[in-house]
Amino acid sequence: MSAAPGFDALAGDWTARFPASFGFHLRLEELSVCVRGNSQAVMDDLRAYFAPFASPGAAEADISVLLLDAPAQEPPVPLAVRPHLPGKRPDKERFADFPGADGAVLGRLVRKQATGMLFLFGPGGPASASGLARNIAIGPCAANRNQLVNFICARYMERRVAQGWLLGHAAGVALPLDRGGAGLALCGFAGMGKSTLALHLAARGLDFLSNDRVLIEPASPGHGPVLHGIPKHPRLNPGTALGNPELAPFLSRALPRSLRAAYANLPPQALYGIEDKFDAIIDECFSAHKPAARSTARGAPGRFRLSAPLAGLAVLNWKHGGGPMRARRVALAERPDLLPALRKPPGVFYLPHALARARLSKTDCLAALSGVPTLELSGGSIFSAATEACLDLLHPKP
Repeated sequence: MSAAPGFDALAGDWTARFPASFGFHLRLEELSVCVRGNSQAVMDDLRAYFAPFASPGAAEADISVLLLDAPAQEPPVPLAVRPHLPGKRPDKERFADFPGADGAVLGRLVRKQATGMLFLFGPGGPASASGLARNIAIGPCAANRNQLVNFICARYMERRVAQGWLLGHAAGVALPLDRGGAGLALCGFAGMGKSTLALHLAARGLDFLSNDRVLIEPASPGHGPVLHGIPKHPRLNPGTALGNPELAPFLSRALPRSLRAAYANLPPQALYGIEDKFDAIIDECFSAHKPAARSTARGAPGRFRLSAPLAGLAVLNWKHGGGPMRARRVALAERPDLLPALRKPPGVFYLPHALARARLSKTDCLAALSGVPTLELSGGSIFSAATEACLDLLHPKP
């Protein structure tokens, strides 16, 4: 029996068998990201998805990702079952670590059990010392765009976590730059509707920062904390897109025209029972409704940006049918029961070298949010009332 390949051998084998001749570049704040692949269709699709962050490229990218469209590959090494979190599907991912000469983890291979996609990644810059890619996805890429998007975002988030930024399970929105640009993080326990609330706020003219993950850059001398998003659009089912009268004029654009017609006469209860996810491209859904054309930091019109001064945190702690919505200011240090709504344990796509520098404790979380106004939304899940409360937090009325 031949020995299992090491990290570089596996990366070299895949790179040689599936040459990549297509690609594009992204600019995620100050970082340059190079995405390459062997399928023009996959690259064109992702280029359109990431259009708000397109860049002409840089001499050397900070992060390089290689996406290889191929039949599902058999893992060349034994994989361990990743322990699953409560409420999550068991055996969702399996993984194996590649040790370096000093025993530290050199890289990791992850298999998505449902799709057969394999993800190989390691620490360091865009390539290893041998010139091989450090971040590779291989498998049926064309059928799994969401997993490719998640992989690109994970490589970006891991780098930020290694910088000491706090990872949060939250959505993010911000006032437009011409109205001050202040940012608001929206967190909540599972199923509370933080993403839906973010979309209600976008419908009221706020810019979109993030759907489900945020990064909080701690305050530094002369500067307050900064809320950072990731370049991932919301994924909606037909109920969210069409079942809410306040959002339907915006989000219906996320669905193909044929499906809009098919779902048009279904009652909201039936719509919410349909599990068929669609990407709601923010600029396609919201830019046509903005009061006047405005520019992002890159100078191109858009409603999706990646950073804002953190001016507030809203914690969704309500329930359906819970009566009137109640909004009240709280001190997180006195409400430790609310912290799990925001704290997000890093998963299998974060390597030990990054976690060694990460801010993961409750103390780290409280320190990063020190002085940030916090609003608890309790009672009933009434999005219209919550929207007004969040707008008041960001822009208090005189």
